[in-house]
Amino acid sequence: MSSFFDSGPLPDWKDIQQWLGKDIPWELAENWDRREDSGWLNDYIQKMMRQSKSAARIQARSPVQVELKQGAKYVDVKIGLLPDTDIKQLRLFATSEHLRLSGLPGDKKRVVRFPYLVYARSGKAVMKKERELLVRFKRKPLEKSEYELFIQN
Repeated sequence: MSSFFDSGPLPDWKDIQQWLGKDIPWELAENWDRREDSGWLNDYIQKMMRQSKSAARIQARSPVQVELKQGAKYVDVKIGLLPDTDIKQLRLFATSEHLRLSGLPGDKKRVVRFPYLVYARSGKAVMKKERELLVRFKRKPLEKSEYELFIQN
């Protein structure tokens, strides 16, 4: 099977950047000058497309859309619920490392990992809009103290 990249010279970097709408990954840039073997570029693009398809499938199956926002003192978790979510069945369970949602449509569960440790008991959940839940946790401060440890014989 021949690829698009075997049909002639490769396009200019600026054209590709405009087409992709973002910076070119370094892995792609490092291999650009390998003109004898253009199969690597075809493989790279196929791999990229497979990854984006699988990510889209995972998001499509998820009954919630989660957005994390981290501030100096708080971690906010914004949860967008699907219309068929029964709020009365929804349960939230928090630890210092993650938030677990249960009672989602289809009896599904979802775990959201926090970017920082939080005080689990400080969590407050509020419905902001009809299908938008905001959960705010107070961040645990990072341990800045240094302790000497002694080696035992």
